[in-house]
Amino acid sequence: MKALLAHFAEGRYAQAATLARAMTVRFPGHGFGWKALGAVLGQTGHSAEALIPLQKAVEFYPADASAHNNLGNILRDLGRLVEAEACYREALRLKPDYAEAYGNLANSLHDLGRLDEAVGCYQKALQLKPDFAELYSNLGVALRDLGRPEEAEAGHRRALQMKPDFAEAHCNLGNTFMDVDRLQEAEASYRNALRIAPGYATAHNNLGATLRLMGRLDEAEAAYRRALQLKPDYAEAYRNLGITLWSQERVSAAEASYQRSLRIKPNYVDALNGLASLLNAQGRATLALDCIKQSLRIDESAESRWIFVDCVKRLSFSRYDQEIATAMARALSEPWDRPGDLARISIDLLKLSAEIAAGVARAAAAWPLRLGAQDLFGANGLASIAADPLLSALLISVPVCDRDLERYLTMARCAMLAAASEVTAADAWPGNAVDFYSALARQCFINEYVFSSTDEEIRRAQDLRDALVRALEAKAQIPALWPLAVAAYFPLGTLPLAARLLDVQFPEAVAAVLQQQLREPAEEARLRSTVPRLTKIEDQVSVLVRNQYEENPYPRWLRAAPRWGAQGVVAYLCDKFPQSCFERKGRSGSADILVAGCGTGQHSIETAQQFLRARVLAVDLSLSSLGYAMRKTRERGLTSIEYAQADLLALGSLERRFDVIECSGVLHHLADPLAGWRVLLSLLRSGGFMKVALYSEIARRRIVRIRSLIAERGYGSTPEAIRRCRQDLLDLDQSEKFGNVLESPDFFSTSACRDLLFHVQEHRMTLTGIKAFLDANQLSLLGFELASDVLHAYRRRFPDDRAATDLEHWQDFEAENPDTFWAMYQFWVQKRATPAAAEMTAVD
Repeated sequence: MKALLAHFAEGRYAQAATLARAMTVRFPGHGFGWKALGAVLGQTGHSAEALIPLQKAVEFYPADASAHNNLGNILRDLGRLVEAEACYREALRLKPDYAEAYGNLANSLHDLGRLDEAVGCYQKALQLKPDFAELYSNLGVALRDLGRPEEAEAGHRRALQMKPDFAEAHCNLGNTFMDVDRLQEAEASYRNALRIAPGYATAHNNLGATLRLMGRLDEAEAAYRRALQLKPDYAEAYRNLGITLWSQERVSAAEASYQRSLRIKPNYVDALNGLASLLNAQGRATLALDCIKQSLRIDESAESRWIFVDCVKRLSFSRYDQEIATAMARALSEPWDRPGDLARISIDLLKLSAEIAAGVARAAAAWPLRLGAQDLFGANGLASIAADPLLSALLISVPVCDRDLERYLTMARCAMLAAASEVTAADAWPGNAVDFYSALARQCFINEYVFSSTDEEIRRAQDLRDALVRALEAKAQIPALWPLAVAAYFPLGTLPLAARLLDVQFPEAVAAVLQQQLREPAEEARLRSTVPRLTKIEDQVSVLVRNQYEENPYPRWLRAAPRWGAQGVVAYLCDKFPQSCFERKGRSGSADILVAGCGTGQHSIETAQQFLRARVLAVDLSLSSLGYAMRKTRERGLTSIEYAQADLLALGSLERRFDVIECSGVLHHLADPLAGWRVLLSLLRSGGFMKVALYSEIARRRIVRIRSLIAERGYGSTPEAIRRCRQDLLDLDQSEKFGNVLESPDFFSTSACRDLLFHVQEHRMTLTGIKAFLDANQLSLLGFELASDVLHAYRRRFPDDRAATDLEHWQDFEAENPDTFWAMYQFWVQKRATPAAAEMTAVD
């Protein structure tokens, strides 16, 4: 026994294993041999072989806390975490002051994702054994995962005080610095780890990630390749190398690196996602879709879902695909991306469905005459389309942006009105039609009643509305179809005594309409009264713009895009613009962000979720928009956004300063866009970043033509005038003159159409003018937010501009491709730091 212990203590594991096996043969009923054999096998990485000996040891020594602890270690190694937890807890029951068991229990809880419990166990272990450096480092890892970087840093530093040559703690400290954009310190920590342990493959890999974010792509590649020399089966390093090679436009090499990662680790979701994104960006959407489907089968993460819909959006379908349609219904409802970005492909799929395609064709042939329900829905009736989950998901998620489908739904609304005019309270409800009509009523509210109506149709709708009001006054029984049909023509909140509808026990589908049209607007009205006012609104143009958005808050969105893998600001921009030259020094603590012109909150919510430790001030002119934004923010339980009413022209008096300012689609609605831009720059810290979106003079040329037509014909900007103008434009055969304007999602709701074609103030910019402003105001361009295929085309045209930041080249590219910036110029800039300011913002 003494010889066995000596061999084990001195690391002679083969000799120790031989003696332990001999003891189990000679003394099979004695637990020591089994315990020793299990310990040796576990120490040498043979966890599966160690399991039975340690189970036998526990049988022989049920009161031996160390036996339970050792068994727990093996079970954890084998991924049997719940059983491991039970073993550690039994060890602690037997020996309450067992620090190692507390530490091991904490490790298992960490693996199980129960981070708060894990932190508590680490702290308990350290109370019992305060000189346990490994536990301080493990505690730091758990605190980092909980999003508590300052405490995580303290844990790793404490470990290094006790054990300065602790390479893993140096590496973990580097990981913590990475999270908070302290890239130089992260690099130093990884290099410290490698000075101690030159063969530490993980540190080489993590160093590569830091160097990539610092824009040192060649050095990053070298670090990854060194990691792979040390650990040839390192799937994560191959995946990271793929990212770096792709950033350098070395597409074939990047694809090979992703493939190598997957040969080593076939179910590696991050590599599958990276490969799918690369293939999709190269126009190989079918292969990309196959790849991302495999990822989704393994782990349906937010990133995998987003890549899936991005692949689908790039495909053209010639026939209905049920699998894709089912997935897109979920993508709209959950959602997997902004529903507005999913509308077009969803509509394309729906129009390939036999029943819907036939109905749409009948409606298009009859327009402007209204078909009755039997002629519109065909032989199979309404039930054939009412059960379509993609159609229902589309109707309740986003304005329907298709002329033919709009006309079909316009007739379906007319059919609902006819049915409601004939129904009585005693009538049974016809199957799942209630769900479809509910979805249709919700669609009409979402698009702000943009569908056309005949005079006769409006008269009948008014008659039904009056009947509903009389029933509310008399507290009479109300047919469930009545509020749905009325809600499809008028907001229910405009009805006298509408609140009484909330006291009626309607089907769930009707209750959803009441929630949308009564409860939610009431909540917005209550919240708008609580909005603080940071500035007065006195500028004449600002007053006009405010009035427009008070009448038509924009956009009326339902669901924000999901966010995954929140990053620090610098890491986010490094990922987005890997070849751009800019100062990549982050600041400690929270990121102060201003969203100037937040509208109805979609932008501010997505920003708050995108950036780690973000503290967002979101301002807008319109109280109606801010009330909407506050309601949607509360729905998500976000507490990091502060809303206020302000005119950004008057924000110069604000004493706060910001690391990031986002101003998308706002400056061009000011009396003087450049004056407003300068005001915002005065609030941006030196070295800070700004995202700007401005209208392009070239890309808006067709909109200018339509605005001229609107002025010539004297359309007003009331809802009725906008509806009439839209229908007239849809009836015109001038696709060559108007291009894709009439297919824009913004053409298919009242507020969006007003913003697109009827805005009270609009300026358009050129890249030459933007370049002059950047040069005059010490701003560095990081790059444009554009689809990867556009950037790829630009780099083919101008191969010497790898960072894609030469605005003179972009001016030429836009002249050759005039619809490039159809959605706006959207770009990031950095305010160049002066030496004094750089010293002020230096990391501690």
